[in-house]
Amino acid sequence: MKRRIFITNTIVVVLALVALLLISSEVIRRVSDHYTSQAPPEEDPGAAQAAELLESWEDSGGWQELNLQLEALGYHLYAARDGEEVFSSLSPLQSDLLRHGGIPASWPEGEAAEMWNGAALLVGIQSGGYTLVAMSRPDLPEFFGQQRPQAEASLLSLLIIGAAAILLIVSLSLISTHFQVKHIMRPVNALADAARRVEAGDYTRPVGYGGQDEFTAVCAAFEQMQHHLLEEREKNAAYERARTDLVAGISHDLRTPLTSVQGYLKGLRDGVASTEEKRAQYVDIAYRKACDMEVLLQRLFDFSRMETGSLPLSPERADLGEFVRDYIRSTEGELAQRGGRFVLRGAPAPHPVRIDTGQMGRVLANLMDNALRYAGAEPLVLTLTVWRGGGTERLRFADNGRGVPEEQLPHLFEQFWRGDASRSGKNGEGSGLGLYIVRHIVEAHGGTVTAWNDGGLVFEISLPCEEELYA
Repeated sequence: MKRRIFITNTIVVVLALVALLLISSEVIRRVSDHYTSQAPPEEDPGAAQAAELLESWEDSGGWQELNLQLEALGYHLYAARDGEEVFSSLSPLQSDLLRHGGIPASWPEGEAAEMWNGAALLVGIQSGGYTLVAMSRPDLPEFFGQQRPQAEASLLSLLIIGAAAILLIVSLSLISTHFQVKHIMRPVNALADAARRVEAGDYTRPVGYGGQDEFTAVCAAFEQMQHHLLEEREKNAAYERARTDLVAGISHDLRTPLTSVQGYLKGLRDGVASTEEKRAQYVDIAYRKACDMEVLLQRLFDFSRMETGSLPLSPERADLGEFVRDYIRSTEGELAQRGGRFVLRGAPAPHPVRIDTGQMGRVLANLMDNALRYAGAEPLVLTLTVWRGGGTERLRFADNGRGVPEEQLPHLFEQFWRGDASRSGKNGEGSGLGLYIVRHIVEAHGGTVTAWNDGGLVFEISLPCEEELYA
């Protein structure tokens, strides 16, 4: 845009100056040709009579009488003595022509002579110490209603040309400015219209400016902003729907174990459990249901701290293989009670990492809980494989269940997301937060987590190697 304005203004000025130069040269040439084309008359009868009058003049004054006689012949008198004017009946134009044309230093003594100065015929004589000149009426073209000398006509021509050039420059500038403003206002108006649409809540219509200038980037940035706002609005709408679903889901998830706890405690209170074995069974079931509620509330608590950026993370040096073995030892009894078992592979070699063992334990707990709820395998087998690959430490967590529909895999780690069959699995509860928390904790450690189907659902966690990052 700046280059276009600069080029346009330069072209306007150059064109105006070129036009001024060409027109000035042509006008001055024509004026000069017109004046230089003036030729003396071939024969002027009055010139001879004027010469006789000047030759018969005696040094006794009588300028008025001589002038009247000359005027009758079409001439005017000019008299000087020692270069000082003593009488003149010349018009201002004749005086100017005489002054610029010059008077010969010496006229013939006692005998008149003729001279053509380009505009008038001069008849002069030296007599008695006086210089007498009879000048005919100038034969000059009229310029603006009157006869003018060449210099004056040229000056007036230049002034007129200058005024015309100024008018031309102003006119071209106005025309150029009009088109430039029109061109500039196109994207400005397009942006203003787009801003009004955004204010009205319409983020779908593009700015619609197809130019290639500085405004192109601005319009592209505005459209990118619109796209971002549209995505944020859709994301917020989906987020709000998910929150609504979460409230309903939490109500269901808490109600189910709470109802079981209340039922079994009521059975104990009412004596339904009449034997020690049955009472122990009731207490055990109530305890497990209370633990389920604790897990759900812990996930909600963790989610709240993640949303506020206050989830604690205290990484320390650890061996990933040893950490996995410790986790299996501490939870294999619980998994066995729920009909499952662990299989550990590839762990013996050193696998140095820097992790928060508490938070990573929560990752494995969430993955195990997800498998217990949705794998649908009898018996459930969880295979954990630890190895080093590509400069990172890897942990694969796989079950032998039914997997997840391929179209649902990209959504597994989204907050509040639940598949269509999320409540048909074992125990039926699910907050839609477990795998979201898994991804958040793993990424907080500088790692990544992915999922795919391979004879069941497989999660692969990749963590930075401590030897490479902290050596």
